[in-house]
This record gives sequence, C-alpha cells and structure tokens, in this order.
Amino acid sequence: MTNTLPLPVALRWVALLVLGLLSSCTQNLFTTKKTLPPPATLAVGADYQYRLRKDDKISISILDHEELSMGSIYSHYSVNENEGKWELVDAAGNLNVPKIGTYHVEGLTLLEAEDQLEKILSKWIVNPQITLKVLNKEATVLGEVNTPGNMRLDKERNTLVQVLGKAGDFGVYADKRHVKIMRQNATGTFATEVDLTTLSGFERENLIILPGDVVYVPSKSGKQFDRKAPSVLGVASMVSAFFIILRYVHP
Repeated sequence: MTNTLPLPVALRWVALLVLGLLSSCTQNLFTTKKTLPPPATLAVGADYQYRLRKDDKISISILDHEELSMGSIYSHYSVNENEGKWELVDAAGNLNVPKIGTYHVEGLTLLEAEDQLEKILSKWIVNPQITLKVLNKEATVLGEVNTPGNMRLDKERNTLVQVLGKAGDFGVYADKRHVKIMRQNATGTFATEVDLTTLSGFERENLIILPGDVVYVPSKSGKQFDRKAPSVLGVASMVSAFFIILRYVHP
C-alpha cells in the first residue's frame, strides 16, 4: 500500500499565510455589543429650531447700522468666521451685543434672540432689524467617506444623506448597512444605526443631523483582506516557488 505523503512544507507555509490573512479583521470605532435603539429615537420634529449654546460664534447684522454690526450680512464686503468678525457666546451663555452690552442668549432660538434684542434696540433705533447667524454649526463625519472631517451645517435642517454628500460620498469599503449617528445632550450620549442600502431605508431613516452630531461609516469586514491580499499572496507564491525548486535540487 502506498503511504500518504505528508503535506509539503511549502503548502504549510502558504496555508499559514492564508490563515493569517483571513484572521485579520477591520478595526472599527464606536463598537458595542448592545443593540442600538431604532433611528426614530433621534428623529426631530418638523418644528425643530437650533438653540444657541456656549461657544457659539455669532455674527450680528443690524440693517442700516454697520457701526453696530459684527460681520454684517448687509455689508458690501464679504466676511467669514476666519476674519474674526463675530461675537462668542461665553461660558455664562451671554452674548456681547453692541449698544446693548452683555445679554443672555443661551437656550434661545435665533428668532427668539432677534426679537428680544430688537425690542431693546428700539430704545435708540426706529424699527430695528437685527439678524443673528451662527457661524460654527458643524457635524463630524468619520470613517469610510472620501473627505472625513467637520461639515458645516448652513441650513436649519440638514439630512444624513446631505451631510454624507458634503463628506464626498462613501468610500470603496464603506459598510452602508451600519452607518452610526451619535448625539450628546445634557442627559448623555445617544446612538443609532441606519441602513442606507434600500429605498425604504432611505425614506425612513434619512435623519436630520444636528450640530454636534457624529456620523460614523464603518468599514466592511473584508477591507483588511483586500488590502493585504496582493502582498501576502505574492509572498506565498515566492515561498511555494522556493520549495518547489528546492525539492527538485534535493530530491
């Protein structure tokens, strides 16, 4: 009876390399073993309005009164956050308003703050028109997108898909079935997971992203395999070739 030959050394090397490749896994952020609540838990109503916070950078525009404005939208010269033409909501929640001085605005919507400041300014100005603008409303997009980073939210209502569009769309290895959204408030951190691969999921789970939210697109499990495959298979081929040559040289 012919004895079964042991597995050649070369094949053992190849097997070990392949097993090492297969065992490598993608390291994603914000993983949890808990089942996350449904996206509806982070939904906001149709009447949502942003409320001013500490550290907000505010431009102040008073129509026909450039001398009282800070970064006026009515100015003939374009201004932006980088030029420093804004006032900061301080640690006490106050805004330093020209002519008025320190005024508490934390927790107010922009419309509420504008109305209150107009009433005070009416002591000196006939029918004042004041416009406040928040310059630093941003959400953070991380993970498998083409341009991750802080995305400015220029509108009052910005959807998840719009924010991902600002981030340059999904990367090649994006796991579109498990896009995470995280939100912090005074009571803690809340997170959910959405599946954007189906039309029903888009219609149902295209959440409104709020300033301060974090959107994270994880990697597919095969990312590390795809990235390592060319180099590892190249090494495996060289090892196989070496042992095949060795076998013929030393039968």
